[in-house]
Amino acid sequence: MLLSDRMRAVAGLVQPCESIADIGCDHGYIAIELVRSSVCRHVIAMDINSGPLDRAKHNIVDFCLQDYIETRLSDGVGALKEGEAEGIICAGMGGGLVISILEQGKKLIGGMKQVILQPQSELLEVRSYLREKGYRIDREDIIYEDGKYYPMMRALPGAFGKLEWQISDSLEQKCKKSGVYINGIPASRQPFHISEISRKEARRLTRVQDTYGPCLLAMAHPVLKRYLLWQKENFENIRNNLLSQGALTDRQQQRVEELDEKLGDIVFCLYCYYKYK
Repeated sequence: MLLSDRMRAVAGLVQPCESIADIGCDHGYIAIELVRSSVCRHVIAMDINSGPLDRAKHNIVDFCLQDYIETRLSDGVGALKEGEAEGIICAGMGGGLVISILEQGKKLIGGMKQVILQPQSELLEVRSYLREKGYRIDREDIIYEDGKYYPMMRALPGAFGKLEWQISDSLEQKCKKSGVYINGIPASRQPFHISEISRKEARRLTRVQDTYGPCLLAMAHPVLKRYLLWQKENFENIRNNLLSQGALTDRQQQRVEELDEKLGDIVFCLYCYYKYK
């Protein structure tokens, strides 16, 4: 079976366990890979549509894994019972749907050991939701495939208070070496304890973690750097196009200010990579 880089990376985030549920399983390839590689003994492959589920059943039988992978027609985790799975996978769907699944199944999911997420959109909203609901993102990856970037994460439920500032120390230390200024003072000349950072910079730390990923930033992931530079170029082009129009409307001026904030965040994140020069 030939897995895409994206699916292989999603499977790579799963901690070994007895059983996991793949929500929105599509063709069932991730479930098959997890059992074949002995990461999971049992997988419950679930989908809201019968068409993908039938294709998954066919593939599971082709690999003679019907004793290890079962399929269920399900809206989110609706067909999953308490204690049947130690975690869930939600990959290849929009961020809004991911949040909806987590919220609707919060009682069930709250007792699990791991949640593997690969949202196709609204990454900031997904990470913000996880932070506010007490999840801790403990591992992330990002893949570039077929002209698109695919960030993904593993989160641990019930870790209240452990996510906030989880990369602040390492990010701040990298900023110290980079020469970034906070409140007009070089970072290298500041004690740089989180309680001493201005509220503005504290908000920025939270915002960049939610936008670009706490673990990706902490490890200075090389694919994230490509993504940051790509985003920077896009935002700069949009900003320049707006400014070239002459006098700006209030809405256009607001858009320029929003772009300036986004560009400032990207430059701030790129300081993570100075350490590795």
